[in-house]
Amino acid sequence: MSIVIQNLSKRFGGKVVLQNFSWTVDGPQVLMGASGCGKTTLLRILLGLETPDTGTVTGVVTPAAVFQEDRLCPQLTAADNLVLTGHGLPREEAERELRALGFTGAELALPAARLSGGQKRRAALLRALLCRDAQTLLLDEPFTGMDAELVAQAAAAAVRLTGSRPAILVTHDSAAAQLLGWPVRQLTPAQT
Repeated sequence: MSIVIQNLSKRFGGKVVLQNFSWTVDGPQVLMGASGCGKTTLLRILLGLETPDTGTVTGVVTPAAVFQEDRLCPQLTAADNLVLTGHGLPREEAERELRALGFTGAELALPAARLSGGQKRRAALLRALLCRDAQTLLLDEPFTGMDAELVAQAAAAAVRLTGSRPAILVTHDSAAAQLLGWPVRQLTPAQT
């Protein structure tokens, strides 16, 4: 299974964000590029949240996503957030994976509203990675708010839990991209 993007173009008013962009993603890959060059727009198109002006996308099957905002239910614990969208994910597995990314027992008992920014990012990342039905992963800046040690742990979890599924992970962090060891695609600003 592959994500196939052909001749994708998207314009917002007079600004061209993507122009005749084509890419085949047949496993986990990293997407890098300058701010404003269309990385998030591309993920939003793949998720069906934006409509391209031209081009086609196929192969995005049962996606799970990490957005730039954490989008956790604030009244639920981190584990409850993972189980809620995990489609059969056992609570014990959710808690085990959260502990592997540095959560303490006390932090596991807190509602998401009381977690730090980095803790919320780790929970949002695991929520996507552990979704049982997800056949495609679209991860937008999942390492934001993490120090180098946590990025290394989160990258290792991403590699282990993604497996061979088609995945696009957007990051500005070249060190994180190296830790993942996935092919890197550079997105350049579209020319008008």
